[in-house]
Amino acid sequence: MDITVNGKPTSMAEGAANLAEILGVVDERLEAAGLIITALSLNGAELDADRLSELAHTPADGPGTLDVRAESVSAFRTEALRTLLALLDSASKAGPEALPALRQAWSTYRTSFSGLHSAEELSFLDAFGTELDSGLADASGSAGKLMSFFGERLSEVEDPLGSLRSASRLFTGLAPDLAEVPVRMQTGKDPEAIRTMMLTVELINKIVRVLPDVMRLSPEVAALKVGDAALADFFDGFNKILRELAGAFEAKDGVLIGDLAEYEILPRLESLFAALDGVLP
Repeated sequence: MDITVNGKPTSMAEGAANLAEILGVVDERLEAAGLIITALSLNGAELDADRLSELAHTPADGPGTLDVRAESVSAFRTEALRTLLALLDSASKAGPEALPALRQAWSTYRTSFSGLHSAEELSFLDAFGTELDSGLADASGSAGKLMSFFGERLSEVEDPLGSLRSASRLFTGLAPDLAEVPVRMQTGKDPEAIRTMMLTVELINKIVRVLPDVMRLSPEVAALKVGDAALADFFDGFNKILRELAGAFEAKDGVLIGDLAEYEILPRLESLFAALDGVLP
């Protein structure tokens, strides 16, 4: 069986017994490249969802052609975010007479694009949908705040390199406050310290969101090491620290929060951005 991706031949998975197994391997490769499968054709006939089970019964070494069509996840997410921002803009300006149309448009959006949003984003969308069901009074006010939030997410997708440079600048401004977290936790300035930690966690989340696209755009970043660790290993270690930080917050352990900020999180972020600043185009 010949396998093509967007019309170009690709090698089959060795040892695969059927097309379903081959498709699983191809899907993994495409996902790693930032692509998502949008359509399949077997011997020129498009396969809809009801026919996908046929692939498990089609031998991998049989005659014919399976064509896989794929598109960029970033392109899909860009479309989703632009559509969302247009809907939110309409909601922020609409009068009561537009409410039925807005609710219908919102329902269509959620059906079409929910799979492209993170759990955090979906929680905001769920809350907005509930407000929209109740009327425009609350929804109109929330729409403006959500436009700012999702506008930043759109910028990350459209310009991941610029977003990572922005993160580096944010860290430069945040680093002195991060170094002060232990003292603030010990001198009754807990709200300031907690705010700094929340900003730091959001900064880390931003880095994690944009790095995969940056790595695809920049081979230098993909090959980057922080100290002696590859990026994947660096973030594996960082995740352990963040889990410890979450536990410290849950236990309201101010001493541990301060120690993690000063001795673990700050130096790791300094090392990361020093390494990134050396290779970012």
